Amino acid sequence: MIPIFEGMDALTTFEILSLAGAIIGVYTKLTGEIGKLKGRVVALEKTETEVKTMLVELLASVQEIKILLAKKGIE
Repeated sequence: MIPIFEGMDALTTFEILSLAGAIIGVYTKLTGEIGKLKGRVVALEKTETEVKTMLVELLASVQEIKILLAKKGIE
């Protein structure tokens, strides 16, 4: 075989093409995984906002119950 570059006797054209294909495959896979993770982050941020809203409502209700119990204790 004829080496592509001087000093690259160990790598054949087939090996270089195989490595290039593997690199492209890994890049494609990682890009897909990043897309999935971005989608999950958006979903979790939306859920976090909903949970915070529910906690604020719960806190307001607990405060109201405290006030009602305090009034009942005074009477």
